[in-house]
Amino acid sequence: PQQKLNWSVIMMDEDPPSPTDDHGDDDSPETKIRVSFILAAGVRKDRDTLELPTDPIAVPASIRKKGLSAVVNHLLDRAVEQKDGESDSNDDDDDDDEGKLPAIPFDFLLNDKLLRMGLESAARKEGLSLEHALELHYFPARLPPKMESESEALPDWISTMDYTFNASSGDILFTGGCDGMIRAFSPGSVKNKFQQMNAIAAHTGPIKCLSSTLDGDQRVLVATGSMDQTLVTHTYDCDGNSLSLHAVYSGGHSNSISSVTLS
Repeated sequence: PQQKLNWSVIMMDEDPPSPTDDHGDDDSPETKIRVSFILAAGVRKDRDTLELPTDPIAVPASIRKKGLSAVVNHLLDRAVEQKDGESDSNDDDDDDDEGKLPAIPFDFLLNDKLLRMGLESAARKEGLSLEHALELHYFPARLPPKMESESEALPDWISTMDYTFNASSGDILFTGGCDGMIRAFSPGSVKNKFQQMNAIAAHTGPIKCLSSTLDGDQRVLVATGSMDQTLVTHTYDCDGNSLSLHAVYSGGHSNSISSVTLS
């Protein structure tokens, strides 16, 4: 049977207005909107532990994504992430959160659109009636990527890149630059650093596109197109970490080459 949850929670995204704010009657309650939380159909991992009953609850009309995420975490009996600077004033809440699973950031769909403004504003923009409970489909938010490696600063802008994995030599990252150079990188011995393995002047103009594919066990074929109106292919020897010219295709284009794909 589904666990009975406490539906009385009211969370807000913004700090409450100060007594000096001019909002008319200071004692007037903030407008509330009824919402039903529905776990998005595409969520398959841990679905049983993330699904909430769909009974409507009341939330502030001005609530935004972060506040709604806190509501869902509270209803799931997870820790609720505090705002910056609130930890000292909410020691009792911190004690209550001890032993709970960590909070999960959630995203929300209203009328099949990501919620990126206050709830009432979004509902009115979509032409939805507030007389009935709004259906909010929620799902775990995708976290921003974390940097794993970076190279030394290069002499010119990187305009294109492609990645290839070789079972024997590992990851290889190829870049094309505005200086017409192709550069090959792989993870070096220093943590979080890409090591440049080789570089070659491929074009007389900026490289606009690049594609790479394995050509045998120890060789990678790299194709580049440039503003110099030429298409060039190079081979990369995984054993010797060397780039060498394979072929030049010229005369077929009267303008910059902006797309190339090897398969």
